[in-house]
Amino acid sequence: MSRSAASLPLFDTASPGEGEHREACAPRVPERGPRRRELWLCLLFPRLPLETRSGGEADAMPLVIVENDGTVLMASGPAEDAGIGPGLPLNAAWALCPALVARERDEPAEQAALERLAAWSGRFTSLVHLAGPDALLLEIGRSLRLFGGCGALVGRLRRRLVATGHEVVTGVAPTPLAALWLARAGDETALEDPETLPDRLGRLSVAVTGWPKRTRETLSGLGVDRLADCLRLPRDGFARRLGHGCLVDLDRALGRLPDPRPGFRAPERYAGIRELTSETADLALLGRVADRLFGELEGFLRARQASVDRLLLKFGHLGREATPLVLGLARPDFRAAHFSVLLAERLQRVVLPAPVVSVTLKARPSEGLCPAAAEMFEAPGVMDDSAFRLVERLRARLGREAVHGLALVDEHRPELAWQVTEPGRGPMPAASGRPRRPCWLLSSPRRLVCRDGRPWLDGPLVLESGPERMETGWWDDGEVSRDYWIMRDGDGIRLWVFRERHRSGGWFLHGIFA
Repeated sequence: MSRSAASLPLFDTASPGEGEHREACAPRVPERGPRRRELWLCLLFPRLPLETRSGGEADAMPLVIVENDGTVLMASGPAEDAGIGPGLPLNAAWALCPALVARERDEPAEQAALERLAAWSGRFTSLVHLAGPDALLLEIGRSLRLFGGCGALVGRLRRRLVATGHEVVTGVAPTPLAALWLARAGDETALEDPETLPDRLGRLSVAVTGWPKRTRETLSGLGVDRLADCLRLPRDGFARRLGHGCLVDLDRALGRLPDPRPGFRAPERYAGIRELTSETADLALLGRVADRLFGELEGFLRARQASVDRLLLKFGHLGREATPLVLGLARPDFRAAHFSVLLAERLQRVVLPAPVVSVTLKARPSEGLCPAAAEMFEAPGVMDDSAFRLVERLRARLGREAVHGLALVDEHRPELAWQVTEPGRGPMPAASGRPRRPCWLLSSPRRLVCRDGRPWLDGPLVLESGPERMETGWWDDGEVSRDYWIMRDGDGIRLWVFRERHRSGGWFLHGIFA
């Protein structure tokens, strides 16, 4: 018994006459020819029930998730500090901590959260599989080169998951089932060499397999506590006592049988929700809850190589309709950090009609992730990225209707030669030299006082250049006939002044040069 499990032949103790069992569970001979090496990463979310029913406040308050039978399934850190743990009756938990907050388990919400995490994980690999109620399996063999190796990929993934507010335990192995079992055992050391699979798996408890309780009790009665003990059992007797399913699991975990895993298909739109432990009107807390949803959304968009130009947030209330909040972007984007900045600006002018109990985020991809191709020579008047970011922040703070763009119209009359547009649409031509027309026009021309034949505005105006004659509009009952001049007032401010030619002959101020 001094030999290690790795040195023992696997399942070689079957007696003759067990051909049926051998044929059903015998390892498949690998096909000839080079084959891409698979490597699987398991993401296990041990606190998913707690994270689903909390917007992040559970870290600072005693909270428990309760099963249908009234026992504690999971407790937050403060609740654990009070002596509360899984299996404790709720009444006993309240006796230990009167301030305890209890929430029923919501399995559909957990499934929805796991599916959102699966869509988020698509940014790291093209194959993501839902493995049970609290785990994901990612085939990362084809992604290692892109992310700089297994350690770099797992580290990057962990950092990104922190932004979504999820605790994760990882397992890495050449087979999906082995990765899952390692994660359940808390063994986060990456196992990349298939030759070491029997030894590493042999150290694990039988409990990591997730086999039925009755099966585990049978094995315990035989003195089998570790997987290494299972590997020493006769194959035919193992199958006869425990069924072929357990035997197939062991073969698949060891790579002796194929273990195909169907990939998860992400939805067309993103929809995420975070429930709060209790009602709150704290805008800073609501911003932090939304940040976690933004983190999920960024991964969703990266996986689809897409971006969004509009986000819809809803703050849910008890007994009344949710409060909608729309974040419009001047240019499509996918970055969670940018969404957070816009929301912080927008929250400064939000008035909530009631405390909030949930935060919902919905978004639909609109354009590709890659930015538009840049011109070799920048077009005059085209907004750069920083200008778009400024427009978005101003709109978030002041309102969408308060910030807009302007575009020229093919019209000689100054008051009709422009129109309101989306910022960045219809670029303004660059002026060469000193502009002949001002950018600031009065809403309506202002009549000036005329003394000794000269227009006055807090003093006589000094002629600089002109005139520019304008006669147009006779076809639409908006006829104008004017002579425009550029003049200066006593403070040196340049003004755009015209004189009516066919009506009163009066002088009018129409614009001011910057």
